[in-house]
Amino acid sequence: MSQWKGILLAINICFAAHVHAEDCLNNLPASIRSAVEQDNWTILQPQDLAGTDPQRWKGNHPGECPGVTSGNFYPKGKTSYLVALIQRDPTQGSEQNNQLEKLTLVYLKKDNPITIAVVPPTQVSAPMVVWKLRPGGYQDLYGSKKVTISRESFVYEKLVGPANQFYYDGSHLKSLVLSR
Repeated sequence: MSQWKGILLAINICFAAHVHAEDCLNNLPASIRSAVEQDNWTILQPQDLAGTDPQRWKGNHPGECPGVTSGNFYPKGKTSYLVALIQRDPTQGSEQNNQLEKLTLVYLKKDNPITIAVVPPTQVSAPMVVWKLRPGGYQDLYGSKKVTISRESFVYEKLVGPANQFYYDGSHLKSLVLSR
């Protein structure tokens, strides 16, 4: 293979990876994205996951974005978005063992995005993902706490590790521990 063909192949692979990453965020309204991607915070995407997590995510949640889920989470009954955001230290390069991550709930009020911190900025070695569950009956890891959830809820988890299910009960955010 000539040097030029190799360069063109590398460019095409990079472009395909970038387009695939952007596809993950296609359904997110621009106003929501601009409200959360500030101060060097970016939305978690498949290429941000560590080790075998991208394959695990793709197998368990095909077509979904690990950093965004939407549904009827908030008590107002409107579509809301849960957005997992990461902030990396630009001096550490691409292999980062420590980064900040936070989880934010966003909904629109009179076409203006309103953000609510669900999980404050936390130092993590590997990013956590967010995804939704349908209304229904759920219980915690030990079966000691059982709840019936009337609206959609969401799970915030490390793919191999701790997971918490969050839900609104009336007007309060509550959670169940699903794994440690």
